[in-house]
Amino acid sequence: MKIFNSLEDFDLQCNTAITIGKFDGLHRGHKILCENLFSYEKKGLKSLLISFVDSKDNSVNKTGSKQIVTPEERRLLVKESGISIFVECLFDEKLMKTSPRDFILKLVNDLHMKCLVVGTDFRFGYKGEGDIVLLREYASEFSFELKVINKLKEDNVDISSSRIREEISKGNITKANLLMGRNYFIYGEVVYGRQIGRKIDFPTINIIPSEKKLIPANGVYITVVQIDDRIYQGITNVGIKPTFDDDNTLSIETHIFNFDSNVYGKEVKVVFLQEMRKEIKFSSAEELKEQLRKDKNKGMDFFANEHIDFGD
Repeated sequence: MKIFNSLEDFDLQCNTAITIGKFDGLHRGHKILCENLFSYEKKGLKSLLISFVDSKDNSVNKTGSKQIVTPEERRLLVKESGISIFVECLFDEKLMKTSPRDFILKLVNDLHMKCLVVGTDFRFGYKGEGDIVLLREYASEFSFELKVINKLKEDNVDISSSRIREEISKGNITKANLLMGRNYFIYGEVVYGRQIGRKIDFPTINIIPSEKKLIPANGVYITVVQIDDRIYQGITNVGIKPTFDDDNTLSIETHIFNFDSNVYGKEVKVVFLQEMRKEIKFSSAEELKEQLRKDKNKGMDFFANEHIDFGD
């Protein structure tokens, strides 16, 4: 996959089929857009996905909500999807103020766009002035094919990033995973913690997510962890360690079953499969230890009795 960080200075030697969006979550609806791009590759067009990242002064997300996937995580997912060309644009002042017509002209002239695949709610150009009606006019004027995809629904409700965000925030990981068509994950570097888990014979690996990353509700989750090219089973606590701390510092701590290797400094992916319970404050370390033992047994039973697709 070729990766570009701007819409400027392109020198593509191929015609393209393009889709554009924020792609927060890369959910099932987004996957349909990508699948349509792949159908055009059979016709000799390269699949090209354009997404946006916040600049210092401008945000793609006007609501200020947390991200289901960070830009780094999105790059991983786009690469795994099979897209040929990924353009990750900085949403700066110049791009924000580009008129709808100039934006489409850039795609046609510089990116050799022959087909554009978008959803029904797609908006583009300065202040979102461009819509599907205007796109149809441009498609005729500039001779590219426009394909508009209807919203995908689950339970008769549109699948959207905001809906998925709500389920994750509540800890409803199973539902969020269903809507996304993949498993929610947190990607990060393993760092040193306070070693509390090791002191109670329950060692964990700790990661610190991006400040912009959407984190599930505090609680314990059944997870798998990808370290290098291997997958490990475990359980993950998301929370503030109320039994030991009063500083409300959020931590992501994963106990990996039958694992005792030193992985400090490694980049790992913690994949969330199911919520087990909400966060609880225990009266003693012994009471916590007993609950963690029960959590571990429940997690191991889950893996023993369920056929799990560890992919995301």
